[in-house]
Amino acid sequence: MNLRKQKTKPWFSPEYERRLHSSSASLTPRVDSSIGIVRGDKWDQIGLQELLNVKHRSLFNEKSAFQNIQIIEATDLRMYLDEQLQFSSLDERIYHEALVHPAFTFASNHERVLILGGGDGLALREVLKYDDVKHVDLVDLDPLVLDAAKNFRSLAALNQYSLYDSRVTVHPQDAVDFLASNRSPYHIIIVDFPDPTDQTISDLYTTEFYSLLKRSLADDGVFVCQSNSPEDTPIVFWSIGKTIESAGFETLSYHTIIPSFGDWGFHIGAKKSISWGNKRVQVPCRTLPTNLKKLFHFPHKILSKKTLAIVNSKKNSILHKIFKKENLYV
Repeated sequence: MNLRKQKTKPWFSPEYERRLHSSSASLTPRVDSSIGIVRGDKWDQIGLQELLNVKHRSLFNEKSAFQNIQIIEATDLRMYLDEQLQFSSLDERIYHEALVHPAFTFASNHERVLILGGGDGLALREVLKYDDVKHVDLVDLDPLVLDAAKNFRSLAALNQYSLYDSRVTVHPQDAVDFLASNRSPYHIIIVDFPDPTDQTISDLYTTEFYSLLKRSLADDGVFVCQSNSPEDTPIVFWSIGKTIESAGFETLSYHTIIPSFGDWGFHIGAKKSISWGNKRVQVPCRTLPTNLKKLFHFPHKILSKKTLAIVNSKKNSILHKIFKKENLYV
């Protein structure tokens, strides 16, 4: 099941909250010499742009002597699992484009794709943008989520009816069981699992799991794994990367800002050495930068936590304990 996001964040960023609560923050509007200058942080800018890209109503849009003023009304579609927000239609595209397309730029062959998790069909929507994709296996534990993604009209429209595509085979089963019985290699594997909030889910982020996945990956293939927030849970983020490497993979790490959830991270794994070079996404994308290298720069405060990363294994499955400890400080 796609339970990756375990906490709801406000639409505005933590940095914005910090500014509001800072004793040095001034409530007096600043006069700019040129009205139209952008003062919002990245979260504000990305969130506004995505909101403007969906159906909305502009209630107020004026320039005062001090600033641009916009009041916008929009509605969104949301999925909650066990009362935890999974996505908002206002900005889910940012997450799913970042999850899918960077990995596709590294794969020389796109014919066979495996998605583990992602029962909402949104990652699948992005995968099916590639005409050279011939077959996709979508494996999700919960058949009811898969049924909703296919038959609930609003969600099916959001995923562009991806589960109806003739290239797709849906498997309502456990990902470990599927990998254990699989004998056909994939050129791209997309791992969209829950956050490691308990022992059971933590076991999906172990050396043993990635070693099992490795058997199903073609020699020239790549896989990508959603890896939590490098800002809120940096030790978890870097530990997932270190654990992937412990299974014999070369890795690349990157992140992007999703206004509903914050700074979100991913790891790409391959059996051979990989580097960013001048990779360009080859299909239409709305939210990714033209130069993907921008996704791979981390601030020092996040990089500094990399030395604390651990290898998570079945014998020492502690990622969930680190996750809970880091979330105490969020």
